[in-house]
Amino acid sequence: MRGIMVKSLIGGIANLEKQNYEIGHGGLSVAGFPFTLDASTNNVSIRAPLSETPDPTKNWSIKSDSLRAHSATLTPLSWNVEHRGQMRIDMRGRNGERYMFDIAPANINAHMVVNTAGKLKLARFEMGRAQLDSLVGTPPLISQLGTLGAGIKISGDIGRVSAMGQNFRLSPKIPNILDNILGRKLALVELDADITNWSILETDGVNAWLATNSRINSEHWAIKWGDADIIGNFNLVFKNGLPEGKIHIRIKKPKPLIQKIIESNPDFEQYAVQANMLISLKETEADGRKSVDITIKNGEVKMGFIPLFKF
Repeated sequence: MRGIMVKSLIGGIANLEKQNYEIGHGGLSVAGFPFTLDASTNNVSIRAPLSETPDPTKNWSIKSDSLRAHSATLTPLSWNVEHRGQMRIDMRGRNGERYMFDIAPANINAHMVVNTAGKLKLARFEMGRAQLDSLVGTPPLISQLGTLGAGIKISGDIGRVSAMGQNFRLSPKIPNILDNILGRKLALVELDADITNWSILETDGVNAWLATNSRINSEHWAIKWGDADIIGNFNLVFKNGLPEGKIHIRIKKPKPLIQKIIESNPDFEQYAVQANMLISLKETEADGRKSVDITIKNGEVKMGFIPLFKF
């Protein structure tokens, strides 16, 4: 069994290298028999293939300190993975900008289950308090995080995703308009969503997934960021790489937020009266929130007839 495990790990690395990934590590230790399979290594490095086009599966590298994976011998398709120490990320954004930063400490606990064909069935991820220090290029959006957790469960061709993060401190380099409106303390982010065409996303990547009229449907999302205290749901389909659909939001005390948006964005001032009137006409619900629908179509985001953003 030890031989099979080592052969599988070496074979997995060789398969990635055939796809032009560069893999490095400080040696592999396998122990724990007969009741568990326990593999550990250090100084792990992974460099993804280069690409001239924006692709999240390309143009990135990771260096990490200490990695351990373990499983019970009776359940060899179910693994717990732990990372301890520091992690370095080097990646490129959609517009070619470079992000290179250290995460310390990068204390990560993960659990994953695959089927006999090696396809993912479920995964969970948790990370504790950490500092993100920029080294080269553009600073990452987040400079500190409190807690972060995410999970996915595959059901048929749908990936059921859940994520929650608390107490983020954002970088001083975030756009001034966001800093002025919302500030740099992000208290809460939550998301529960279903992703269709999961097999395409897993096998062929994001670009292929976007080209197949794929959909993300969320029954719940929430954000607490400065004056923005919002919960809602959305249903978005991607056509020609762009999202279309509706985002339903229920926002608490919307007027202070709208006023800050008006003060920070002169282009929005011409719609200030209409926006305030639209909000005023909405009935205040029992929990003090008001409901608003946001539509996305043809690269434009609107609240009613009021344009908010173009992409």
